[in-house]
Amino acid sequence: MKITIEQAVNGYVITYPDYITQMDGTEKEVFKNSVIEEKEDDEKYGEQEAFVALCWRIHELFGIRWESHSPRKLCIELREEKDEDQ
Repeated sequence: MKITIEQAVNGYVITYPDYITQMDGTEKEVFKNSVIEEKEDDEKYGEQEAFVALCWRIHELFGIRWESHSPRKLCIELREEKDEDQ
């Protein structure tokens, strides 16, 4: 599968293939777009949050399943660093 990611001014545009079933039962390849936008009210972390959302969307598109009972899990998250002096 080929996925195209374009960076926009306020996020990302993902183009990916999908298949639709036609009236005669055959499948036709079409291309769809997903838009990942930064939150307008989050100037400080909007870009990072949008990138995390992009990573999760790619995760979904490639069909990687979240297994709740698996000892190994893929984690995509933002973390606040704790200041050691506090």
